[in-house]
Amino acid sequence: MYARDIALAGLLAFAGSVESKIVKTGSGSVQGGTCATTDVNYFFSIPFAKPPVGELRLAPPEPYHNASCKIINGTVPSPACVQFSTLFGEQGTTGEDCLYVDVWAPASATPESKFPVKVWVFGGSNEGGGVSDPTYNGCFSAVDSIVVSINYRVGPLGFLASEDLGLSGNYGLMDQLLGVRWVHDNVAAFGGDPEKVLLFGQSAGAQDTFILATLPEIKGLVSAGAFESGAGRDFATIADSKVWYGEFIDRLNCSTPNLACLRSASPADFQIAAAALPDPGVVTVSTALVNNGTRSTWAPVIDGKFLKEQPSAVGLQIPSIVGSTSQEGSLFILGYYQAAAILGKVTQSDYDKFLTYNFGPLAGRVNETYSVASTFNGSVIAAMTTVLTDVSYQCPSYRALVQAEKNGIPVWSYRFNHVPSCSWYQNIDAQYLPLLGVTHTSEIPFVFNMTTSMPPPDGNCTFTTLEQSMSHTMSRAWTHMAASGSPDTQEIWPAWTSAESNGVVFGDAMDVGVVDYTSCVFWDEVNTELNEYWSKQL
Repeated sequence: MYARDIALAGLLAFAGSVESKIVKTGSGSVQGGTCATTDVNYFFSIPFAKPPVGELRLAPPEPYHNASCKIINGTVPSPACVQFSTLFGEQGTTGEDCLYVDVWAPASATPESKFPVKVWVFGGSNEGGGVSDPTYNGCFSAVDSIVVSINYRVGPLGFLASEDLGLSGNYGLMDQLLGVRWVHDNVAAFGGDPEKVLLFGQSAGAQDTFILATLPEIKGLVSAGAFESGAGRDFATIADSKVWYGEFIDRLNCSTPNLACLRSASPADFQIAAAALPDPGVVTVSTALVNNGTRSTWAPVIDGKFLKEQPSAVGLQIPSIVGSTSQEGSLFILGYYQAAAILGKVTQSDYDKFLTYNFGPLAGRVNETYSVASTFNGSVIAAMTTVLTDVSYQCPSYRALVQAEKNGIPVWSYRFNHVPSCSWYQNIDAQYLPLLGVTHTSEIPFVFNMTTSMPPPDGNCTFTTLEQSMSHTMSRAWTHMAASGSPDTQEIWPAWTSAESNGVVFGDAMDVGVVDYTSCVFWDEVNTELNEYWSKQL
């Protein structure tokens, strides 16, 4: 839920506050409210697709059209889609009727305003998350733009694929694309310019939006992209995904696996079956062995229809910002090992197991190059964090940048390298911030210009003056990317080229310099060899 004062403001607005607005959309007329601390209006729970239930479960979404005159109460947060994760899972109302967008707009906006538009897709490993997470509150980043957040199906309800049952998967991606189409068709009513739309996401949201940004139709819907910690990864084919997804179907206890059984099972049945899938017993890294469909998690697949080719090989079709944080992996490593990690009890044996699972026949080579003893001064946690950061985030981002350059698409690179002084999620205890460092998700409050009452919705921590300045800078850069296809009006942020690898590093301020991808030479060799190894196993 959003902050209690925002929710209260919404209820008062719906009761008749003069500050509320009614906006007419293709989904119906929506009555919204006004943010408590900024001069921004919000409009929650706007349906963009029919509820994906019955025959529409495990099927492409269908557009929603309001045939009645009923006004949508846009002051009440929408339910999240059914959750399959606790790490970034939503704690509020959930359900299958969940395909809604939230919109924030400057209170001064009119249909003639033509504000730039920023469309957000949340992360959560495609297993959890939702638009009502208070960290994604648009009240602070919509002071100079229209902000839209799209809900989408996650877990097996969003990504289950099965050739045998005629399921192509990718339904969560299709939800996102339909949401983007809704924005294109309706955002002008909120004061936005449909020709100036930034599509941005983080983690799985960056992974998914990167995929959308490689599709040929995206150029008619979106003018720019920004992908935070997730661009450039490869995915299994629908044939390879049969192993993992088949295990899930087996656990649904259908006497004869068929589509009717999958569509009649309850959401709880889906959650139980997903929870029963085998646990690898290690932290997984985005390698060819993990992403080959035999032991992966919920993810898009190359189905030959919606996704015809590897997105990383096709490359970006729109100008984009691509980057990551400097210690992405610490959140996952510390979260997995917990007390053992804090007390220094994670051992070389744990590291060997981690490498063997993720790199198979190349584990020894990685162990030698990323040696705990000689490279990380005996710290297994530091070694694991670095490997996960490089392989799952920094080097896929590098490959995305390289392919964009080959395509002649302008791109800008960044590295986020600042440890926030406040927690940005309620489940991240502030005492662990020094241990986590510049970890996965730590840039999100800066992009959303959220600087007070942290962790949201009602914490008591406030960012420092320097952090507030950097938050304003990052939020404005994302807005300018929407407005002009470039992140900076003064050309301070240089476009990326493989020859120089210049970009910006967000430390205590925005500093221009080299964004270091030198480790990716090694990891690209490993990635190529693992792909070759896997192809020989088929």
